[in-house]
Amino acid sequence: MPTSFQGEHLLPGYLGQFFILLSFVSALLSLYAYFKTIKQENSLEKTPYLKLAKSSYFIHVLSIIGIFSSLFYIIFSHYFEYHYAWRHSSMNLPMKYIFSSFWEGSEGSFLLWMLWQGILGLVVVMGSNPLNTRVMVVVNLVQAMLATMVIGFYFSTSAHIGSNPFKLLRHEMAHLPVFSMPDYLSKVADGNGLNPLLQNYWMTIHPPILFSGFALTLFPFAYSIAALWKNDYKSFIKPTLRWSLATGAFLGLGIMLGGAWAYESLTFGGYWAWDPVENASLVPWIIMVSGLHTLLIYKSTGRSLKVTLIFTILSYLFVWYSTFLTRTGVLGETSVHAFTDAGKSLYYHLIIVMAVLIGISLWALISKWRKMPKIAGEEEINSREFWMLIGAFVLFFSAFLIIFYTSVPIWATAWKLLSNNEISIEDPVSFYNKQQVWFAILISILSASILFLKYKKTNIKKPLLQLLVLGVISALLTVLLVKVQQVNGYALVVFSFSSIFALVTSFYYLLSYQKFNLKKAGGTITHISFGLMMLAILFSSYKKEIISINNKGQVVDFGLKTYQENLQESRENVLLFRNTAYPMGDYLVTYLGDSVVDNKPPINFFKIRFEKVDPSNNQITETFYLYPNVFVDEEGKGGMGSNPDYKHYLSKDVFTYISSTSDPKKKKDEVSFRPFVLKKTDTVFLSNGFVVFDGLQSNVNEKGADAIEAKGVLSVYDIKGKLGEVAPIYRIEGDKVFTVNDTLNSFGIIANISKIDPTTESVEFNIYQKGQLDDFVVLKVAVYPFIGLLWLSVVLMFIGFGLSWYQRRK
Repeated sequence: MPTSFQGEHLLPGYLGQFFILLSFVSALLSLYAYFKTIKQENSLEKTPYLKLAKSSYFIHVLSIIGIFSSLFYIIFSHYFEYHYAWRHSSMNLPMKYIFSSFWEGSEGSFLLWMLWQGILGLVVVMGSNPLNTRVMVVVNLVQAMLATMVIGFYFSTSAHIGSNPFKLLRHEMAHLPVFSMPDYLSKVADGNGLNPLLQNYWMTIHPPILFSGFALTLFPFAYSIAALWKNDYKSFIKPTLRWSLATGAFLGLGIMLGGAWAYESLTFGGYWAWDPVENASLVPWIIMVSGLHTLLIYKSTGRSLKVTLIFTILSYLFVWYSTFLTRTGVLGETSVHAFTDAGKSLYYHLIIVMAVLIGISLWALISKWRKMPKIAGEEEINSREFWMLIGAFVLFFSAFLIIFYTSVPIWATAWKLLSNNEISIEDPVSFYNKQQVWFAILISILSASILFLKYKKTNIKKPLLQLLVLGVISALLTVLLVKVQQVNGYALVVFSFSSIFALVTSFYYLLSYQKFNLKKAGGTITHISFGLMMLAILFSSYKKEIISINNKGQVVDFGLKTYQENLQESRENVLLFRNTAYPMGDYLVTYLGDSVVDNKPPINFFKIRFEKVDPSNNQITETFYLYPNVFVDEEGKGGMGSNPDYKHYLSKDVFTYISSTSDPKKKKDEVSFRPFVLKKTDTVFLSNGFVVFDGLQSNVNEKGADAIEAKGVLSVYDIKGKLGEVAPIYRIEGDKVFTVNDTLNSFGIIANISKIDPTTESVEFNIYQKGQLDDFVVLKVAVYPFIGLLWLSVVLMFIGFGLSWYQRRK
């Protein structure tokens, strides 16, 4: 007789599994019906298949919403009998992080991707473009393949298709004896919790926007395949242009919001570290922007059709390739935030999906290559399309090099077998910066200069004169910038000039040619934002200043690969003992103590005081506090993680994070208390200060006729004055006595009451003060100048794409 398990909520799981199957079947049915519609489109009779295709697709979208709702309900209700809810959430998660826990795992991310593509597909279903039926065949095929990622057909424990998010915990961990017990849920008090690095508000916003960008890349791809399929290269222009602009806006925004999350939550020192996961997201966006520009060429001149189709197709293929890189664990040792937990099961699954999409793309391109329209002759060198094409290829080559070197973990093994040489990138930031700075310079100059050229042919005299004058102005501004900001190095000086030139020239074009007409200014605003972004990168990254300078010469092992890396980190990290000030740049920095937030795992917040001192009179002119935090993986898998904190100014950010600390997991039973019998106003001297007993507050919280509670108030002082109070509680309930500790972290003091003597009006306190040498942090502090310009440029870029989309929509 099968075991009856107590307390399980199986209905939402059954509904979720039903909706997964329904989404898969309805996508295939819609695909079939659209395909039959295409076969009969030349028939004089009205095909009945189109209505079936649309109805099936609506059911498909509703079923995805059903999957999404079922899984969210399970997580929100804390039904930890489901492995996904247990693995990614816990009881104490705030609502905003409940959403983050939904897409922390691969299954939730695939569902988010699937939901976006499904909803966006409705726009095509309700449209009237002649290519839409073929587009929907592609959309339904991709949706069916995405559904297989979560369908969960299990042939054995190691062989399965997809990973079902509605698996029960007792099935996933059937080897453990506890899950054979009928009341096993009584042993599952809480979930595993959300990775603390993801407990940031950006992780509630970043993934939905990023996946909307991934979903949007499907439609330029689908329209390109449809155009090749039907030999209709005119009908695909307008929708592909609109979808490409939307992709540029949302995928670009999603990538930079990921940078904002990295800036606030990761400790690699900024918003971009050329991490493989970042690179894998960036490459499809760059290729899409390349395709967008060649599509504009084709729309205006009839040229560059083939390269446009290649770019739009590659953009979506690289979305899947980036999924392969980040979901299968192949980057597990080279990326700070790649998925590695369930990646092995997806390895061949994703290879098959990519093979299907690549096969369709090659078939469409090769079979129609010679039939595509082509304009005889070459572009004029003084035409806009010639230089736009050059710029598109520069962008594409930049993307190619990024993805080529990002894929080193994949092809390095084969290279070693062939050449007996190992390939590795020791310092990715330096490697990619040196390589990509020249692409940025070329794109900056081209993006500004092209605005002054016309399609087909341009009278070059006037534009050349204007560009020469604007170049001189930009050069003068560059000299000023280089002197003021002390920019060093030939490459950075040229980079500075190109950024200023892009900004000045694009802004001049907006004012003089477009008369600040926002309806037509989308592209120009996007070019302005690019120049501003390049300047912001120069200021915030290349001119970043580390102010936590350690001059003691000691080399600490930070767990880095080489001695030189550990030496560098040792120079840029300062050991701070509690209540001991240390000069850093313009500030005196003091570690004041820590506090623990109950979480899974517990998070320690450290209070760091920054005081700005006027050197002329040694007066403190500004004080602020930062609260970086650390967490320790209780399972021992991830070691210590750290979340930084920062202070915003208009012209800079002061950014700080904890590199190391005294043991944040030290248990209270390891503490040695000292007893003190005190009467009101008595004083106890401790290291660096003293405490004064202010008296008892009785009947603080009555528990009934036979229960009473008292609080002993101790005021805590150091040489600067009163720091605060500790107020331990002494409670009597019947014949039982309870004591409650109280803590003042800034003084490192813990106190409780062991006895109250009413006859002598005295109280026996147990007091412990953590020694300063036992309470420390290793702190790194950096100043990022003008980083606000970076976030402003992101907003401007989104607005520019949005204005262009709106104008093209009309």
